[in-house]
Amino acid sequence: MNENILNFGHGGRLTGTLTLPLTSAPAKSTAILLLNAGVIHRMGPHRINVKLARHLAAQGFTVLRIDLSGQGDSQNAESPQSFEQQAVLDLQAAMDHLQRITSAKRFALAGICSGAHHGVAAALQDERLSALWLMDTHTYPTLRTYWVRSIRQLRQQPGPTLRRWGMKIVNRLTTKAENRQVPVPSIEETYGKPPKAEFAAEIQSLIAKQVRLQIVYSGGVFWSHNYPAQWRDAFKPYGAVARVPNELLPDVDHTASTLTAQHQLIESVSRFANQFD
Repeated sequence: MNENILNFGHGGRLTGTLTLPLTSAPAKSTAILLLNAGVIHRMGPHRINVKLARHLAAQGFTVLRIDLSGQGDSQNAESPQSFEQQAVLDLQAAMDHLQRITSAKRFALAGICSGAHHGVAAALQDERLSALWLMDTHTYPTLRTYWVRSIRQLRQQPGPTLRRWGMKIVNRLTTKAENRQVPVPSIEETYGKPPKAEFAAEIQSLIAKQVRLQIVYSGGVFWSHNYPAQWRDAFKPYGAVARVPNELLPDVDHTASTLTAQHQLIESVSRFANQFD
């Protein structure tokens, strides 16, 4: 394989690394996009995007690792947009450029965390993005989620867990009696987690557009997604959404910090990518 640094977008302000198969004509007509996870450089956490790009290129895929506007080596956007809309514009610029310089006809995206959210937003707006592998996107706990979480806490730290539960019960009773309960927003609410019905509608729209989907959750989000059937249970009222292929990788942490975790993540993306040419 060979790798090249690309500048693209208006004024060449966006930067990416193009990884190509060794052959002059890539065997696959689908190019794969990898992008920042949070604010991490396009190499990905623990260089996972680099390893993933090279693995996919060895299988015949053209892969572009992208720094979104204002991240890594890319310059800031020229005009103010919302963070999500700017990411969509950046991904569209990347697809435009790849269509000019390669034989790519369709595009797939593998995104972790914020990269997953950007992938959904882009696929909703651009027909060229026809496949999404999404890791640690929004989570929607069920009653069983809380049960699994509680059982683990109880097994690992029985004494402290029982004391903590007791204190919570006392605090809730006290708060209720004094009528001064103050709701505290969760981390996901702070970062803009949509209501379940809204997220389900987005996934349904992607299904209607025949976008291939693979939802993956790591052990890093155990607190809010922790058993294999949780996606199905959470979205059971939404028909086809509940049947979207999904996978739980309990031994993979959110940033794939171990070699074992990286191997599992790469294998998951590879299985998904080999469903299309």
